[in-house]
Amino acid sequence: MSRTALVVGAGVFGLAAARALAFRGWSVRVIDPNEPGTAGASSAETRILRLAHGTDDWYTGLAHRAAALWRKLERESGRRLLLPTGVLTLGPRDGDDWERASAALLRRLGAPVETLTADAVTRRFPGFDGGGTGTALFEPEAGVLLARAAVRALAGSARERGAELLRGAAVPDGGTAVVDGEPLRADLTVWAVGPALPALFPGLTSIRPYRQDSWYVRPLGPWAAAETEGQPAWLDRAHGCYGIPAVGELGVKVVPDVETDPDASAGMGPEEIPRALRDYLRARLPHLAGSPVLRREVCSYALTPDEHFLLARHPGRRDVWLVGGDSGHGFKHGPAWGEYVADVVEGGREALPRFALR
Repeated sequence: MSRTALVVGAGVFGLAAARALAFRGWSVRVIDPNEPGTAGASSAETRILRLAHGTDDWYTGLAHRAAALWRKLERESGRRLLLPTGVLTLGPRDGDDWERASAALLRRLGAPVETLTADAVTRRFPGFDGGGTGTALFEPEAGVLLARAAVRALAGSARERGAELLRGAAVPDGGTAVVDGEPLRADLTVWAVGPALPALFPGLTSIRPYRQDSWYVRPLGPWAAAETEGQPAWLDRAHGCYGIPAVGELGVKVVPDVETDPDASAGMGPEEIPRALRDYLRARLPHLAGSPVLRREVCSYALTPDEHFLLARHPGRRDVWLVGGDSGHGFKHGPAWGEYVADVVEGGREALPRFALR
């Protein structure tokens, strides 16, 4: 008889793990209150896929593997999931150790990468003013994941391998999932519920919900070119912002890389943008300085203090695992992280200490 697995949570981590287990012959059920891609932390329109992680060769290698798996899932599903816009990282003027370490690691992996000066950024990418940048890093084969479509493709692939996706709100009872008073039994249970994990398992983890608001502004000037030709997604370490060029009907996505103050954002109208973000556009993306806001989107994450993921057994329950802590950089790793989770919960390898309960 096949082994049975229950995965609680149909976000990118849960679906990636469920898909990997189904590929290996497990009989898998996934439980979530919502249809994949319609709500929760994995329901945003877009996410950045970058390989660069400074000196951390583990996450760099995982992102490299994930990029190949996302492309494979594109072919399998017939859906467009990864747009190769390239990703530009703008380093601070007073230090470029992170950029140079990232470039060295990517070259060892055989991934294309370039380092650029501030002047070269302005010449190469007309949407940007490179002033105030130290070393910039450009990954030409990185890009933008169509996150909602990607989650649905993962769900479809898992279903094709026999996984059953169920609607319902599960709560733990000693680690076992209970829905409407009925326990759902399985040989293995994986809780991958994103920002809900600390509420469902209080005191077990230091994960906390974390929110960032994103603004989409009308593409103007070079940002309005068809398919955003020539304009990359970017991570601005010099100013603490990141963003994504206009995709389809969406505008240019700009995100302050700080936690949103709910009280401050609650008083803003849908057409308003924070003054500091408008100043950022004026300085770094001058063609968008006066661009009107098209929409605002809430990005929810599950943040750990050290920003490493979580993959650990429930204390005292060998058949129950907790998975999460995306910390804002987890989505891109999805299918590769799912493989790793499956390896660990099957007993094929030990989870790295960095993923322990904390």
